[in-house]
Amino acid sequence: MASDAKEWLQPAADRPEAKRRRLLAVTSSPRLAPASPAPSIYSDGEILEWWTPGQVHADSPIRLALHEMQKYLADWQASTKDVFWQRKSNKAVLSILLCRSENGDWCTYHGMNTEVSLPSGSVCAERAAIVRAASDFRHAKDIVLIATLDPADKLNPLWPCEVCQSWLSKLRQENPDMMVIAFASLECHRFAVRVNGEIVEPPKQPQATPSPNEALSGSIWPELVELAEGTTEYPWDCKDVVYVDGAWNFFHPGHQRILREAKQRGSHVLVGIHSDATLNDLFGKPSHENFVTRFGRILQNRFVSFVLKDAPWVVPQDLIQALCIKKVVTGSVDKVTDCGKVLIDELSYDPYKVPRDLGILEVINSQDSITETSFQEEHKTRALQGVSP
Repeated sequence: MASDAKEWLQPAADRPEAKRRRLLAVTSSPRLAPASPAPSIYSDGEILEWWTPGQVHADSPIRLALHEMQKYLADWQASTKDVFWQRKSNKAVLSILLCRSENGDWCTYHGMNTEVSLPSGSVCAERAAIVRAASDFRHAKDIVLIATLDPADKLNPLWPCEVCQSWLSKLRQENPDMMVIAFASLECHRFAVRVNGEIVEPPKQPQATPSPNEALSGSIWPELVELAEGTTEYPWDCKDVVYVDGAWNFFHPGHQRILREAKQRGSHVLVGIHSDATLNDLFGKPSHENFVTRFGRILQNRFVSFVLKDAPWVVPQDLIQALCIKKVVTGSVDKVTDCGKVLIDELSYDPYKVPRDLGILEVINSQDSITETSFQEEHKTRALQGVSP
């Protein structure tokens, strides 16, 4: 166990030992536990360089942690909030904890901060996740990683408070290579890693799976690819990758049908998701749902193998070449019709011109005319009429 973290955090080629740098710690302790979330005792200014998903091995628990945090955040955003649990700070904090089970599988535990009675101490998200693991009879030595996020994105990167640091210092006696992760923002595209209280610098070379595809060299696209749970290969190592893109607001039945059809046309499905900024620029209004919600939902879909974050509106040739895309599909009700009228004239032309010219575009009959706007209006009407959707 002690050598696992070192292997996961080293480059794929020769895995030289990553440089580590100690952060300044505050040693004083308050008499009472602070109201959660307490300010970090570590300065985010000490983080000189962030990790990105493209620098993480496919078999690393860090990759699973990114996936689980994005799902947990999407669930939190979709839930009905009970302000009672954060009655002092009015700020929620989310943590996920990974344990290695006896059979070698990963077990995930979620934790959220609670502030029921402050004189007796608040419970931070990290400790809540630790207690859940202990209550499920997990051994302390099997705790491999704990990651924390502020879902309001005001305190990120958020490191554990002093009380949680005290807990983690005891846990490190059982597993010295336990990792602690803090995220730069809600997208979880950038994050920092600490092992034994020290920042682990990201590798100088990407840890993407080696590939003979020369188009990958210097390409920005591989770092934007996120693997769905159960997927072990990258797009450039797969036989028949089918690409489909869109905003994916509300995920209506038309979206599910196009993903099912895409899956029937290849070995793996790569789904491009446009960023909030792209949609706002194109349509002159904010997206109906934010990127994190849309991303988390698509990543959990059973037909999806990979997600391309911040996908370009116009499908370029270098994207097709770098990710070895064999086919691009869209519905007869395409993303322009689905999302609404594009305001920027220079981007209002066919976004699929390149794959169309290459002969790899297939337009699938959408079967009905449902769009994001019509779906939203229908649900509004049902709500006003008191009819369940």
